[in-house]
Amino acid sequence: MSDAAAMVPGTLFDRYRVLSSAMEDGVLRARCQDTKADCQVVILGLDKTLLDHPGTGYDLALLQADVQQARAVTHPSVLQAEDLLQDDNRIYVVSEVPDGLPLSRLPKGVNNISSVFAASAMVRLLSLFELSQRIGQVGLCLSPAQAYLSPKGVIKVENFATARLLHVARSIHARNGSGALLGSFGAFREPALCRADDAERAAVMIETLAALPADAEIRPMALRIAGTLRNTSSMDNSIADAVEQLRGLQAVVSGKRAVTATASGPSANSRRFLRPGEYLFHQGDSCNGECYVLDDGLVQISKTTPDGRELYLDVSKPGDIIGEMAVLDDRPRMASAQVLEPSEVVVIKGADFLARLEKSDIIAVKLLEVMATRIRYQSGEIARLKAMLGAKA
Repeated sequence: MSDAAAMVPGTLFDRYRVLSSAMEDGVLRARCQDTKADCQVVILGLDKTLLDHPGTGYDLALLQADVQQARAVTHPSVLQAEDLLQDDNRIYVVSEVPDGLPLSRLPKGVNNISSVFAASAMVRLLSLFELSQRIGQVGLCLSPAQAYLSPKGVIKVENFATARLLHVARSIHARNGSGALLGSFGAFREPALCRADDAERAAVMIETLAALPADAEIRPMALRIAGTLRNTSSMDNSIADAVEQLRGLQAVVSGKRAVTATASGPSANSRRFLRPGEYLFHQGDSCNGECYVLDDGLVQISKTTPDGRELYLDVSKPGDIIGEMAVLDDRPRMASAQVLEPSEVVVIKGADFLARLEKSDIIAVKLLEVMATRIRYQSGEIARLKAMLGAKA
């Protein structure tokens, strides 16, 4: 497509008012105002002929599947995919707007970026790679150009569908063949190649983040971890091992102890360590008489609707209590709790939990039981309404 093709109508699909647009690697990128939801979105548009390119094996069916998966996975560090649209000439992917600059455009040695922040960002981004591999989603196609640092210090990355689409378009635009992840045999169909590519991209993320802080405290250690990741990229657990090494690095620069799966000592039996992708419990599980306090990490709470859709309700952060509802009313788990980052929870036995409450105030216990019943009902109603309204799931 020519640069002139970057000029798009004032409004797309009678809903998205175009604020600005540009053409890059054959992909139209338009920032638009969603007049229905009253928010801004980014719309990527590509000529339909690109999906028929003989060298990629990437077609409309694969793009539709990628968008569906990108809409179904919610993570606080991932820009949400909204929709897939098309007209006579183009296919359009609608996504959340990135807030901030790509890591690839940030200068090295920034004074207001610390080694502590950089190490934390490495753990979060590499944990995202680990989580994706554990749930069978490989070939993320993420690079520092698809990772954004906001003025508030929040890092987000492009969603699965957008990152893959940009990879396909750039491979065609550069005329460098199909690339390792594409090909007439089917795009992104070889897991070993995708895992190796993910490891290489994760190593680049580490190196990019290590170069950002003005102080060089983490640089030598981070570069060693990136090098080790490259050397072990063919191994299934290479990224998980890198995450553990980065968490050790994070503990060194922050002055905190590293949380490990082999924690020992008097409290070892009352703590549990979980990897990204693991579950504390699933919706419908019978109450095992336990609730949890999240001491470190990130846990996502989700609910499955009767028609099989997964709706994301909340993300639990350190200090939050998880699973107390089943302890209060001794009923099955009302939602699932999946780990997003390496996490440590303090396990609280239900009997101890209730005994402590009763010592405080028996009336408070009865009040909490009533509230648990009401919250279960309200949670079900929220899930039902989100499904009816076609909310992101």
